[in-house]
Amino acid sequence: MLSNFKNHLPHYFTTHPNREVTEVYWFTIISNLALSMVFIFEPVYLYTLGYDFTKIMEFFLMVYIWYAALVVFGAKFASHYGYKHAIFLSNIFFVMYWFGLYFIKANSLLFYVTPIFFALQKSWFWPAFNADIAVNAKRSQRGREIGVLTALVQVAFIGGPLLGGVISERFGFSSLFIAAGALVLLSSYPLFSSPDIYAKREFTFKRLWQVCRKYFRNFFGYWGFAEDLMLMSLWPIYMYIVVRDFESLGLISTIATIVGTVIMLYVGMIIDRQGGRHRIILESSVFYAMTWVLRFLASGVALVLGFDILTKAAKNVLNVPMNSLTYENAAVDGESGLAYSVFFEFSLAIGKIVTALASIAILAYTNNIFLVFAFVGILTMFYGLLRKHA
Repeated sequence: MLSNFKNHLPHYFTTHPNREVTEVYWFTIISNLALSMVFIFEPVYLYTLGYDFTKIMEFFLMVYIWYAALVVFGAKFASHYGYKHAIFLSNIFFVMYWFGLYFIKANSLLFYVTPIFFALQKSWFWPAFNADIAVNAKRSQRGREIGVLTALVQVAFIGGPLLGGVISERFGFSSLFIAAGALVLLSSYPLFSSPDIYAKREFTFKRLWQVCRKYFRNFFGYWGFAEDLMLMSLWPIYMYIVVRDFESLGLISTIATIVGTVIMLYVGMIIDRQGGRHRIILESSVFYAMTWVLRFLASGVALVLGFDILTKAAKNVLNVPMNSLTYENAAVDGESGLAYSVFFEFSLAIGKIVTALASIAILAYTNNIFLVFAFVGILTMFYGLLRKHA
């Protein structure tokens, strides 16, 4: 039985990934350990400072307005100075964001300044990271490489939330942000084991416009990331209101993360062997959407855990084919990597701006967080619009 398991194991994982992909793997697990330590506690921290749901949504609205405005400059930097240097600078912005977030309690003006640091981090990181993967992933096993990459994120998110909860509960948020900042800076080290990568051609607005016209349908498809905005804003706060304990909140997130990891690796293998990404994206987006529409049922700790498990599992299954399709579109030719990556990030930023504005309006008129979740569920189904080479 053991030998049979070993014979099948390689089908689920990448075979002989190149050096650049291996470096990205190491970077991913270290940086996401840092991110997972603070991810669910950032909005909770704002909530403990006295900011309500509406103000917290205003915070993230500012993040994505700035992101939509700055992402092209991050791509320009990556084009001129290299993907790895852009990622390193994004880590500096991450540290500035966490320190700014912590000191909001001392100076309320930082509530309006700190989102700029977060937007700068995203603008310098995501175009470079996505283009790096698009350039270096092997076409024959792109689904598995994306599956393994996402699995490494999940491995980090297994231990990270619980560790973050323990640090927050016992040592305070200052220790949490310092520890995460140190880790995220350390994560840059593996990237520079080989020379930096430069775009073959300079990123231009003309090329971005060509990509926008070619993939116009995908512009709306990426609005499905409305769910991602909830995972970084209102859903962690709702979980905290139910459990009222940082360690328990971290434990819930850890348990939920474990469930989806193996499923995700399996989906990566299926993509490379059989294709059918659009069907997987469509079906999983509908299922995922329903978990948001029905979230009003999450009235106790057990149900909160159950819905978080459903969230992690559905999102993991969806992410593999969606990311694989995205990276494949970005790798169509030498000019497309950065341009499509900027298009992707700009599209999801606009979708999150729409989501934040709608959430603020819903909360202002109804004060009902479950109606926000239901609206997000509807937008999540927009993932089904995504197409390859539209």
